[in-house]
Amino acid sequence: MQRWSLRSVAAALSCLLLGACGSLVAPFEGLARDPEPGVIEAGPRIAVCYNAMFSTPQAVRRVAEEACGNNAIPRPLGQDMRLSCPLLTPVRATFICAPE
Repeated sequence: MQRWSLRSVAAALSCLLLGACGSLVAPFEGLARDPEPGVIEAGPRIAVCYNAMFSTPQAVRRVAEEACGNNAIPRPLGQDMRLSCPLLTPVRATFICAPE
């Protein structure tokens, strides 16, 4: 019978934990910041919360495209790190859904 070393058990548990947390760090639509008073924009603002270590720019863009819908193109407006996004996805990218 084979004995498991503490190191191999810890490595296996770490792999399982990282795999289970994948959905916790996936980008998702969040709350967009409000525009400055008096600013008129080409469309509504949307935000995508994401973790820069685990999310690709393409994945963030896909979430923004889904949030804008078929008749608009997400135009990047900026990003910030505020408490409006959860701890595991601390970066918020803001987009304007501009008509095509």
